[in-house]
Amino acid sequence: MPLTFLKLLIAFFICAFLIHIFDLKLTSLISDITGWRYLALAAVIPITFSSFFSVNRWQVFLRFNSIDETLASLWKINLVSQFQGLILPSSQGADAFRMFHIERRHPKKQGAAGSTVIIERMIGLLVLCTFTLFAFPFLPASNNYAPLLMTVSAVSCIAVATQIILTSKKIHTLYNSRIIKNPLLSLVLAYIQKLHARTIDFPYRRAITSSLLFICCYQISLILVVDLVFRAYGYDIPFIQHFALYPIIAILTMIPITVGGLGVREGFFVYFYGLLDVPADIAVGVSLTNYILMVLIPAACGGVIHLWDIIQEDNLKNIN
Repeated sequence: MPLTFLKLLIAFFICAFLIHIFDLKLTSLISDITGWRYLALAAVIPITFSSFFSVNRWQVFLRFNSIDETLASLWKINLVSQFQGLILPSSQGADAFRMFHIERRHPKKQGAAGSTVIIERMIGLLVLCTFTLFAFPFLPASNNYAPLLMTVSAVSCIAVATQIILTSKKIHTLYNSRIIKNPLLSLVLAYIQKLHARTIDFPYRRAITSSLLFICCYQISLILVVDLVFRAYGYDIPFIQHFALYPIIAILTMIPITVGGLGVREGFFVYFYGLLDVPADIAVGVSLTNYILMVLIPAACGGVIHLWDIIQEDNLKNIN
């Protein structure tokens, strides 16, 4: 709780700083929207197309670990985890709950089930970096792209290094035989060892061949939401340019500085889209609107499902 409070406090100060520096008016975040039809279309994508591609790619990874789950059950886990993950730092707080739920459903596949979430995230990072590098030449000519290139290069190197570590048998061997006397730490280490072992043994080539289309379509659907939100604010930015900027924002927002990446994400939107001469108030408005559409609306659906499950469990207990 103290750590969560600290992260909320950091988010508050970052937002206050942005409002003060750029003289942002919160009322303009709504009044600046001119294309509501674009916003309505953007609102549908996260809970339809994005969810469809997301659960399909996860199902592929799970099947390669001999775990069978229906698309409906994975869709439900995703939404409920999105709701529960709101309390955790970074924009990927839902991943921890996804791991928890899939492991609980398959206790005999401990490590194998949870590893699919980590593998999915690793591959997703590499795809996002590839998108940015591919689209970079399509940005308008400018001398201000050095920080963007440096950031993408650093993130790409970290993503590749992480991939190497998680698939290294030598690194796994270094700590696999260690014994810790503390019971709780011993359980944690044992789970990490199983998780690491499964990321090493995972058939990456076959899995990527089967899921690459879903992975790319999922990331493209998220970028499409950003494009539509910008259009709703009256900014018709070439779609390919979003490929250069949004993926790096999505990656940097994963850094667990604030709860849900609040404030951090808005700062990156202001900086990176400022390279395209997008005003700060528009960038902040797009960032917050995008967060509502891509996170809060699916999370609200997950909250309703979670509440319904609790009511159903209580009714069963009363009947018994």
